[in-house]
Parts: sequence; C-alpha cells; structure tokens
Amino acid sequence: MILRLTLIIILLTISVRAFSQSQIQGYVRDENSKGIAFANVYIENRVDGTSTDENGHFTLETEEKGSVTLIASFVGYKPFSITSDVSKLNNLTINLKPDLTNLNEVVVTAGSFQLKGGSNLEKKNAIDLVTAAGSEGDLYKSITNLPGAQISGTDGKLQVRGGSSYETQTYIDEMHVMSPYTSMPANTAVRGRHSTFIFDAINFSTGGFSPEYTQSLSSVLPLSTKDESTITKIGASLTSVGLGTGGTKSWDKGSASFDVNYTNLEPYTKLIFPDEKPDWDKYYQGISAANQLRFKLGDKTYLKTYFTYDKTLFKKKETPAFSNIDRKLDFDEDNLYLNSTFKKRFSNGINYFAGVAYSWNKKNINNARVPNDLFKSDESELHLKTKAEKRFSGLYKLGVGTEALIRKYEMTYLDEKSVERKVNHNIEGLFVSNDFNLSAKLLLNASSRIEYASLDKSFALLPRIALNYNIKKDIVLSAVAGKYQQTSPNENLIYNNHLSQENTTQYILSAQNTITNYRVFRVEVYHKKYNKLTTIYDDFYHSDGHGYSQGVDLMYKDGFRTGNKQSLEYMLSYSYNDSKRKYAEYNEKIMPPFTTKHNASVILRYSNEKLKSIIGVTNRFASGRAYHNPNLPGVMNETTPAYNSLDISWTVLAHKRLIIYASASNILGRTNIYGYDYNPNPNTSGRYEAKPIKSYQNNFFFIGFFWTISGKVAYDPATF
Repeated sequence: MILRLTLIIILLTISVRAFSQSQIQGYVRDENSKGIAFANVYIENRVDGTSTDENGHFTLETEEKGSVTLIASFVGYKPFSITSDVSKLNNLTINLKPDLTNLNEVVVTAGSFQLKGGSNLEKKNAIDLVTAAGSEGDLYKSITNLPGAQISGTDGKLQVRGGSSYETQTYIDEMHVMSPYTSMPANTAVRGRHSTFIFDAINFSTGGFSPEYTQSLSSVLPLSTKDESTITKIGASLTSVGLGTGGTKSWDKGSASFDVNYTNLEPYTKLIFPDEKPDWDKYYQGISAANQLRFKLGDKTYLKTYFTYDKTLFKKKETPAFSNIDRKLDFDEDNLYLNSTFKKRFSNGINYFAGVAYSWNKKNINNARVPNDLFKSDESELHLKTKAEKRFSGLYKLGVGTEALIRKYEMTYLDEKSVERKVNHNIEGLFVSNDFNLSAKLLLNASSRIEYASLDKSFALLPRIALNYNIKKDIVLSAVAGKYQQTSPNENLIYNNHLSQENTTQYILSAQNTITNYRVFRVEVYHKKYNKLTTIYDDFYHSDGHGYSQGVDLMYKDGFRTGNKQSLEYMLSYSYNDSKRKYAEYNEKIMPPFTTKHNASVILRYSNEKLKSIIGVTNRFASGRAYHNPNLPGVMNETTPAYNSLDISWTVLAHKRLIIYASASNILGRTNIYGYDYNPNPNTSGRYEAKPIKSYQNNFFFIGFFWTISGKVAYDPATF
C-alpha cells in the first residue's frame, strides 16, 4: 500500500510545471544585528513566501514583476515592510524592532504550550501541526506527542498527566464544546470533530490554567478562530476516506466561510482490510458541515458566529469476549455546535467579551448491549459568558467575568423493561484575575473563581496563583498552584444526581531555556491531589474517592539547516507519571487502567524545498497499563506489555495550489495491548481465561489531496 501511495505522489509531483522566477535575497536581523532564524518573509497579497535560515538569510523566488510590497515578521517583533520594484530587492538588510506593546502581556508559561499563534507564521504552523507523522491529520492526535499527554487507549482520546479523557475540556473562541470527538465502533480511535485549519490560535494547557476555564480536572484546549479572513478562496479535498469542499467569501467589513466533508470507510476498508467485510452491515459514514460568519463592526470590534453539524452512521457486528452471541450494533448520531461571540476594545483600554454557545448531541443505538435492545440519549448544554479586562498601568491589569452552564441529559434503555432517567443542572461562576508586573523580570497572577453547582447546591472558592520569573532573556522559571472542580459524568449522575463536585488541587514548577529562536529545553514537575471522586459500592454511587497524580515532563527541540534548501527539525519528549486513585468500583487506591508511568516520543521532520517535500518520522513509546488478573491475589495486579508505534508521513507541496499528504501509522505492525477481558467463569482447572484488548485495526494508512481552486494563497489547505 505504501508503495502505491509513493508512486501516486511521484507521478503528481513530476507533472508540476516550472516557471521563470526572480529572486529576492537578504538578511533579517534583530536590534543587536543578530540574524533571526525562521523569520517569515513574504510578498503582500501574493502567494509567495519563505523563511530565513539559522543565520537570518533568506532567498525568495517569485513570478511577480514590477512593484511589490515585501513584508518580514517574527513573533515578538514589529512587522517590517518595503515597497519597491522586484529587480531592486536584492542584498537587503532588514532590522526588526521589538514589539514593546507585548511586554506587559506575558502569560505565565507553566503548564501551557502554544502550538499555533495568530501571527504571520500561521500557514507554516498549520501544516507543521497536522503533517507530523502519527497525527493522521487530526488535532488531538498531534497533541499526544507533546510532553504531559499520554498514549491514549483504544478510543484515541486525549489524556493528560494521569487524568482520564473526561478531565480534558475543549473551548472554541472561549466557549465550551460539549462533545469534541466523533463516535466510532469499539476499540477504534476517534477523531476531532473540528478541522485544525479553521483555527487561528491553538493552545494546550497541561494544568494550572486560568480560572476562566471551568469544569476540568486536568487540562484545557482553548482554540480560537480568525477575527478576519481577507481572502476569497475555494478549496477541495479528496482523501482515502472521503472528500470535502469549502471556501470563503470576503468583503469590506466581514467574511463568510463554509466547509462540507463526507467520510465513508467502505472503499478504504475493503481495499486495506478485506477480511473485515463480514463484520460490517453498514460501513462507517459521516457527513459534516461548518459555517462561520465574521463581521468587523468598527475599530477593534468583532462579531463572529460559528456553526457545525455532523451525522454518523454505521452497523457493525460486535461479539463480546467469551460469548457466542453476536449483535449488530446499529449506531445513529447527530451532533450540533453553535457559538456566537462579540468582542471590542474601547478607547479607554477596556477589552470586552460576550459569548453564547449551544451544544447538542443525540444518539440512537439498536443492539447496544444485547440483541434487540435500544439505547437513546439526548444531551444539550447552553453556555453563557461575559468578561472585561483593563490594564491600568504597566504594573497592573484587572480582569473580571461571569458565566453559566445549563445542562440537560436524558436517556432511555429498552430491553425486557424500559428504563428512563434524566439529569438537569446548572453551573454558575464568577472569576477575577489580577496581573502584577512586580519588576521587569517578575510577573504575578493572583486569580480566583467562585462557582455554584445546582446538583449538590454547593459553593466553591477556586483560587489560583502563578509566578513567572525571567532569570535571563532566555531562561524562564514559572510556578502555578490552583484548585479546580468538575461535575461527575452523566453515566454516574443518572444514578445519583446529588454527587459532589469532583475536585483537584494542582502544583506545577517549570523551567524553560530558549537557547536560540528554535532550540528549546523545558522541564516541569507537577503534583495533583484529587478529592470527592465518584465511587460505586453495591450499586450505590458516592463521592468519597480520592487520589493523586504526580510526575515530571521533559522536552527538547532543535533544528538546523543542512543546506540552503534543506532543514531538519526534531523534538524529544519524556513524561513520568505516578498516579493512584480510589474511584469507581475500586475500594482502595489503585493505578488507573488509563494511565502509563512512562511516555516518550521522538519526532523528526525533514524539509527539502527543492523537492517540495516534508518527511516526518515519529516513534512513540509507553510502558504497560495496569489491569486486574483474577487468577492472582490483589487488585490491578498485572501490567500489559509496553506500547510502541513507529509512524511515517510524507507531505508534497506539489504546487502552490496542491498539497499531497500521505501517512502510515504503526508501520512495524506491532500488536499493542491495552488490557485483558476475562471469562467470568473459570475453566476446568479453575483458571479464568483471558483475551487481549487491542485496536480493531493495527495500522492506519491515509492519503489526501488538498486543492486551492481559487484565491491568492499558497500551500494553504484551509478553506476558512
């Protein structure tokens, strides 16, 4: 299969025409005349762009003639522009000046990663993020390569620092997303519902996040869409699992974008895994549609509305371990997400934000647990939020806000008898943030949240304090301590809707050494203390669970040019986690089956501008997971074999309007085991037989063609 994909890419690549081009050359330097590596250099309103090498030198090839405007930019510096005839733009020396307006807006770095920022590096970073080997073009899979994120189980959801996937929450434009993942059959990895390319900023917090974000015990993933999209464009995609199209219409004071995608795994499964055909009555199908409207109502005043809907269908044979009874799992899901946000910066320096978001999910599952049963669920959430912030001086900034979450959940289970349950509840919060610039090197954030939960009629004070100290320009020490809480999942609340809010107290220490613009070393240690976790004894649900999660995360990334048109980047990450908790049906503290003590990854990325290729290699490792073996004394008394996956990817920038991306996961074909199912009845020798829990498919192969049909953009697969 990989050979076929390779031949397709080669045939398409060699068909690209060559054009006569002019060259623009020069250097980009900082205020000390030191070269800035990886600065962005491009021609305004054109598709031509490049980046500087480790010495700050750049060569930009363009087909443009006559007068153009050349722009150079880098994060933390003011953009530079020059307008001249192309023939005169040679041997340039561009000196960028620091953007002093950002010096008072430094964010405490402990526990946070900025994967993609709203700067001119956007297009390059978007491609970097989803073309990393092992990401399979999915946002959440790409994040699992970062330190702090653990190798997920068979469902593929994001897990952070000893927490379950439920403990990580997603926000879009500061509004909560109730259901961020698609649904898939058992032991099959899910994907994110929202395309990576629609976001202007992607941040990932592994802990210690602002009290503005609620209902999360471990981490948050805030995503931001563009305030403005100034280019009208249309694009289309064809992949091994589906097709899509979308585009943006831009006008003077706003823009409208749409994106439609259809997924059908039947051709892919029949070609790659033909032996699975008997398992499917209806292969996995999904259709999704997204739309965003953006309006610029005045100077620094924006109104945005984002809408997405998707539907998932499949019918697949499921056979429980040690059972001869097959059932045809008939799955039908509808999911909707809508948010509308308004933000404005007033002339007196006040930044104001207001937002409303509505999430809705409905499932109908026939043969859900046993043949001829029916499970139905209907879940919704309304999120209301408003906040304001103002910097009163170079030494102090104040932020205040309030929000409410209104949640409803209903479920029906029909078998020999009918069971109906529902839970309706509200969460209301008030948060305050104080930023103090104690000195040029020392920043302090003291913030707090007061939250009311209607389920147990409780008020909670959730304080947070954070320090950020710059020892030198390139060495930063950070510390965060904060308390957070989260409502127990619906599957628990339907049996006891008076459960207490689960909570955790987090402590994080971080050190980061930015040796160069692209060489970074980072170490973080953390400790989380859990309380009021949900427990289950004799079919009764309680809130007396507790536990801890602690460890250390390490990251080193570097890169260098191997030639004028080649570069090699790599990242090494390692995470150690020690986690135990008393929760669910366990009446003592155990290592949860979703955690792994050791996680490591090596990510390589080779770029060759002459060949228009980006080659990625990722090797991921995790130690075994704890599981319970009834043949041995004790609880959670065994560990699975270690996890390992070697993934590769190849991105071909075949043309400024065509990107080809191919990837293959677990190319060595390793069978990774996530636990074991045991026969409830012993055999004749008195032992309980076991069957391993593993992914439904050991490998995943993907190839995608992304066209920009119209619009003045280059190497940009986004239609938004």
